[in-house]
Amino acid sequence: PPVIPDDPSVIRPTLEHLKKTFLTGRTKDISFRIQQLKNLARGIKELSSKIDEAVHQDIGLSPFINYMASSTPCLNEIEDCIRNVRKWSKKESVNTPVPLGPAKSYIVPEPYGVCLVLSAWNYPLVTLIPPVATAIAAGNCVIAKPSEMAPHTSKVMLELFEKYLDKDCYRVIEGQVQVAIAITKEKFDVLVFTGSPEKGRLVAKAAAENLIPCVLELGGKSPTIVDQDANIDNAAMRIITGRFLNAGQTCIAPDYCFAHKSVKEKFLNKLKEYRNKFHGEDPKKDPHYGRMINEWHANRLKEYLDDNHGGKIVFGGEVDLKSKYVAPTVVDSPSVKSKMMQDEIFGPILPVFEFTEIDDVIKFINEREKPLALYYYGGNSNPHKERLIKETSSGAVMVNDSLFHLLNSELPFGGVGNSGYGACHGKIGFDCLSHKKPVMEKYAINMFPFNARYPPYNQSRQKLIKFLFGTFSVSQYDALRIIFFLILAVTIFLNWNCVKSFGNCAGKTMTKVFGNGTNSTGEL
Repeated sequence: PPVIPDDPSVIRPTLEHLKKTFLTGRTKDISFRIQQLKNLARGIKELSSKIDEAVHQDIGLSPFINYMASSTPCLNEIEDCIRNVRKWSKKESVNTPVPLGPAKSYIVPEPYGVCLVLSAWNYPLVTLIPPVATAIAAGNCVIAKPSEMAPHTSKVMLELFEKYLDKDCYRVIEGQVQVAIAITKEKFDVLVFTGSPEKGRLVAKAAAENLIPCVLELGGKSPTIVDQDANIDNAAMRIITGRFLNAGQTCIAPDYCFAHKSVKEKFLNKLKEYRNKFHGEDPKKDPHYGRMINEWHANRLKEYLDDNHGGKIVFGGEVDLKSKYVAPTVVDSPSVKSKMMQDEIFGPILPVFEFTEIDDVIKFINEREKPLALYYYGGNSNPHKERLIKETSSGAVMVNDSLFHLLNSELPFGGVGNSGYGACHGKIGFDCLSHKKPVMEKYAINMFPFNARYPPYNQSRQKLIKFLFGTFSVSQYDALRIIFFLILAVTIFLNWNCVKSFGNCAGKTMTKVFGNGTNSTGEL
């Protein structure tokens, strides 16, 4: 593999250069942002063969799986930013309460400055490009640090930035452990990190020293529930693909599963059936089935399987450390105290438990850290679905599928609690990488009643102020509408005879022009 440099001395000069560029206002120009996003998309397309090869060398993804799970989502995210950045960047008018008027109030999204994006090794493209695109759309300069555990992809990302983006605004800094430690201690303006909760805590702690706002996309043990009225074929197909995509190295993959007692045996049989259909009886020969990132992680999973977990291996269990291969594996009812149930598995192993009461499932989930996702398979009208949505907390909930909510740019992607905070994707991601600056413009009007704010506060003035403060829930717009209709009502009341005469006159005229409204038979 290519050698990744580990020189922290390059960080500060690069950061200072980008800060100077940001102060020129270059990245605030929306046309400039759009052009850079177009360049980024063009670069991904023109370097697609290099990206496919790099990702395959790093994590074993086939070119087609990389196209489906990485390149296409990245390009879709960029296109979404290009289509919407002008709309997202517009100021947002808000109401002004009557006591604070006359004034106009609005919110301006402004870029933070220089954004640091720290990507993960499991999806080295999709954990880097979408947050970079969102940061560009929001008007920030960007420094991206690819994961050193995916060195081939890191080199291609360096080429992508240097060849297609403005070097004064957007840079890649490669590095290993020393760079990773040093870069989080620098005074960036906003930070996006994708990785484990353990590493996320270290990043957040370092960022807190400089009061840097963060978006942390972490992981966790995402539960899956297969209820008694679920379509078992559908559940098995989608859980197999969700759990075993990229050899299970997906932060939102189903980590463990509860199947209702009445359907559990059928579900386990269907899992095996679709494992064979999708990956063959020997998944090692499937060119689209991935490998673990390195031997250490393959051995970590081997230890889970060798541990006295107390469960039964339904299928799989084979591990080849030399080739970093771990077979798709389902374990029936392991101990909840086993290693695989204490840690995020992050590999192609799926523990399956049975349940009879949904209360027990909800209790089990709520007694543990909040996951990045929760998956429910069952009828759309099943009350268990609504209970899980309302009575548990997770980064996202998906019903009758796995993973695909990540691809909807209209939905925020992010965690809660131990699985992270902040969000990426679409307008919400844009807002997370923007400072929402409030602006209030007042008019120099000091006539009654707006001069009540000034001393001396005699009794009459105090009463007026108390009255005005009681109208904080009324906006200027609502007050003007009320005043308009009062004036209209008073005008009509004072001139009722004129209105009545006008009505009579109009009625006579209509009768002359159109007749009395009946036909020759006297009917209407």
